[in-house]
Amino acid sequence: MLSPLPLAMTAFGLGGVFLPVAVVGGAVSVAVLSGSFAFAIVYLVLDAAPAVVLSRIGLAAAKADPNAPASGDVLARTVCGLAVGAVVLVVGGLFLLPTGPEGIEAAVGARLDEILTAVPVDPAAGAELMKSRAQIVETMAAVLPGAAGWNWCLRALISAALAQAMLKRMGLALWPTPEYRGFEVQRWFFLLFAGAAAAALILKGDEGYVAGNAAAVLSFPLLLHGLAVAHSGARAVKQGPVLLVLFYIVTLLTVPASFVLLIGLAVADHVLALRGRLAKPRED
Repeated sequence: MLSPLPLAMTAFGLGGVFLPVAVVGGAVSVAVLSGSFAFAIVYLVLDAAPAVVLSRIGLAAAKADPNAPASGDVLARTVCGLAVGAVVLVVGGLFLLPTGPEGIEAAVGARLDEILTAVPVDPAAGAELMKSRAQIVETMAAVLPGAAGWNWCLRALISAALAQAMLKRMGLALWPTPEYRGFEVQRWFFLLFAGAAAAALILKGDEGYVAGNAAAVLSFPLLLHGLAVAHSGARAVKQGPVLLVLFYIVTLLTVPASFVLLIGLAVADHVLALRGRLAKPRED
């Protein structure tokens, strides 16, 4: 999960000038240690590319005011760009996948079935185990591309946030911590997500499957927007930290319903400017 962390620490601790050196050094190290150029390409796609995208947060802050934190608008635009990049990778990978007459989802399921078949099992389990495996394959095939896009974005974002926190604690951060509570997705991205979600509901077959997974990846910035609204609301009350803990517990226990509510909260904030009413200094 934290393999992009060294690149993130380079970007936020030394600046963007040193990032290309770190990327090339990482790719060469992976190629030498693994003995395969293909693994270096995987490293560049999975680790280096998202870290380079997120480095824009610090570069934008330096361009505007090195002593001021990156605004929530800059943060959101960068994460939205990251999500769009993940969609391009996921959709491109799905259309490049060799498929048969049954379509892309069936091809993904077939690859998963091959992997699970290679896992040793107890023959005594019999038909019940085969039925369970078929259900697992069917469920995973439906969400796996979207989950891969989420993983691509989440790993990079966690690494960037952790790098900034560590560097700040050590006094080595080049820029102040971004305004996470100000995270605000722009209108164009809401429209993009709405289009993908509508396509997933209307279209059938491969087109609907691809659109559904694209919408799942595009929901990532909207969830962060909803979380930012929740944090702003908690900041306005005395029991904010306690409420936030309860909020996260309930959110994790009620997935995916909580994800839908967070997206709705992001939409409500975009339309009604909720944070203008919630984000006020807390009175002790």
